[in-house]
Parts: sequence; C-alpha cells; structure tokens
Amino acid sequence: MEETGVIEPLTDTDEDMTDAGEEGTSDYAASEDGTVFGSLTSSVNGHVWEYGRRYHAFRYGRYPLPNDEEEYKREALRHMLVKELLGGKLYLAPIGDNPHKIMDLGTGFGDWAIEVGEAFPSAKVTGVDLSPIQPVWIPPNVEFIVDDMEDEWMHDKDYDFVHLRFVTIVIQDVVGVFRKALQNLKPGGWIEVQDLVPHVSSNDNTVPPDHPVNKFYSVLGGVLRDKYGFNIKVAEHLPGLLESLGYVNVQRKVFHMPLGEWARDAHLRLLGGYLREVLVDFVGAMAVRPLVEAGLDKDEIDDLARGVGAAVVNRRIHGYLPMHFVWAQKPPA
Repeated sequence: MEETGVIEPLTDTDEDMTDAGEEGTSDYAASEDGTVFGSLTSSVNGHVWEYGRRYHAFRYGRYPLPNDEEEYKREALRHMLVKELLGGKLYLAPIGDNPHKIMDLGTGFGDWAIEVGEAFPSAKVTGVDLSPIQPVWIPPNVEFIVDDMEDEWMHDKDYDFVHLRFVTIVIQDVVGVFRKALQNLKPGGWIEVQDLVPHVSSNDNTVPPDHPVNKFYSVLGGVLRDKYGFNIKVAEHLPGLLESLGYVNVQRKVFHMPLGEWARDAHLRLLGGYLREVLVDFVGAMAVRPLVEAGLDKDEIDDLARGVGAAVVNRRIHGYLPMHFVWAQKPPA
C-alpha cells in the first residue's frame, strides 16, 4: 500500500432540487418495484420537517443531516471543493476508459453520479441514498434509488466501480458495507472512498489544543457514536480494513487542505475558502439536531458555533484538515 502526502500543510504567516413525487424521469418510478437492495414503501417519497429543516422520511432518523435546499448548497460547494482539489477529476482509482456499471453510495443530491454518467455515456450509473432529492432531468444512463446502503444487496456481482464520498462517518456497519461492496464488484473491479479525517492540525503549532473545530468534532463524535452508532474517524483506518476484507492493490493519498484563507498560494487559498464555508455550514446543520441530542442548550451551541466561525477566519492559525482518498481492487479472477 502506498501512502502519499499530496498537498503538504504550509507555514505561511501571511439544477434543480425537487420535492419527492415529481414525474419526468425513470429514477424513482423504476425503483418502486424493487431495488438493488430490496423492496421499498411509499415512505420513500416523504420528508419530515423538524427544527425548521427538512429531513428524510424513509428510515426516519437514520441520517442526522437535513436534505433541504440549504444542505444542497453545502453539498454543491463540497463537490466543487473536491473537484478543485483533484484538478477536475472525480476519482483517482484506475477504472479504465470503459466501465459498464458504477454505483455511488450515499449519492446525496447526485452531482457526482450525474457527472460520471456524462463522462461515461455507455455505463449504467446508480446513485443510492435515503432521500429522493436528486434532480428530475438526468442523463439517460443514470438512475437514483432510495434505499439504505446497509440493507442486504441483491448480488449482481458485476459492478466495475463503487464510490463513496463523505459517507463513512454515517455508516453503522462499516465492515458490512465494504464486504457487500466486495461481493458485488466484478473480479478486478474497484472501490474508492473519499472522506475527511476530522482533526485540525498545523505544521507550526498555531493550532491550539483547544481549537474550536476540534472541540466541535469531539462533541459531535460522542453524540454520533452514542445516538447513531457512527465512528467519525473511520477514514484513517480504511486501508487496513479493506485489506482485511480481501481487497488488493489498496492505495491511499492524503491531501492536507488549508482550513481558511491563510495560505499565500492562490490555489490553496481557494481550497481553504471553500473548506471554511463547508465546515461552517456543516456545524450549522449538525447544531440543528445532533448537538441538541447531545444535551447542549442553545447558548452552548451558539458559543460553539461562534468559536468555530472565529477560528476559521483567523489567518494566524495555519490549520489544515486531512482529506483521504482510498481505493482498492477486488482480486482479478
């Protein structure tokens, strides 16, 4: 396994989002009779409004983040961030020029699946999510299915590529999901996982031990573990996990992304600005439900959010977050 630091931390001082039930595509209609995972009920087309935000109704409470327009803006910016980080690429795995079947687990609003479908018009691209929040008008080779990736899969065993981005922290049975992915990849097929390791560091000791973002992650990690059964630090352990399940050719690249616009380099400043906005909006989204469930009152949540907001605009703090890209292959036949 090769591990490469691609962007090292610096020491500078200086579409349409539609409500469920709209007609016009084959995405949800085609999935009603049965999906790659199992049978669906009419609840997939519903939403729940809570704390002033909108959430998925199917498997209500399984996923702690909203699925409304405000969340779409955050996900769209996050998608732009990763593309900018990769120089326009959507993945790093060597899947070749002619994949036939691609699955995007936890597809969210579907941007990645749609763009991959446009890049490979002869491939069938399936996005899976708990929420029916993807666009109505999509490429003909793309479909979206409302289901839980942790359910049992119908074993097609012929996927060329399985992709997960910013999903590992909301999986309860991580081993089970990656085992099922391995079972459903064709021999020689690839999986790729893209996720942040939630801990801010620096090369010059400008990140204090009580950095507000790390305090936020500590509180969040506790409530997601206790209330939902999630582990927010899964990403850093993925190479060993994948190898233990039987994947081969496991590779990892780690991008140390500046948090905030403190870097002198223009490209890194752009990445840092994107990441700052994504993180601030993420804190806001998590403050609506999980931090309340953690027992924090409004003043405590407001103080935590203000601390994060102040820290990420302080250019004297040269913090970065590690973005891990891990890809691996099912053994060829």
